Amino acid sequence: MYWLFLVLALGAFLVTLTTTHMVLLVLSALAALVFLLLWVKGLYAARIGSVSEAPRPLHPAELQALREQFRAQQATATGSDASAGGNVGVPPAAPTAATLTASAPFDRDPSQP
Repeated sequence: MYWLFLVLALGAFLVTLTTTHMVLLVLSALAALVFLLLWVKGLYAARIGSVSEAPRPLHPAELQALREQFRAQQATATGSDASAGGNVGVPPAAPTAATLTASAPFDRDPSQP
């Protein structure tokens, strides 16, 4: 159907090029422009999709699966917070010298006891 607009636009351009009357020239040029825009709109709608298409609603089974996935993610996030002491939003304490030397023995000189 939208290809019909292209044919009409080409016909209106032909009338624009062959007429000698100024009023007919302006009207046919405007008609050609309108038909060309309608053709481009139809081509876009055919290739990309219409703007008026609403998204497909989720099936109840899909919605339930998404809810279970969300709850599992929340449970793992809550579990990792609980293992960290439950201090949500509190920054960890700065490491002390004792923890640094105990956790990094390779920093010490091997000749020292």
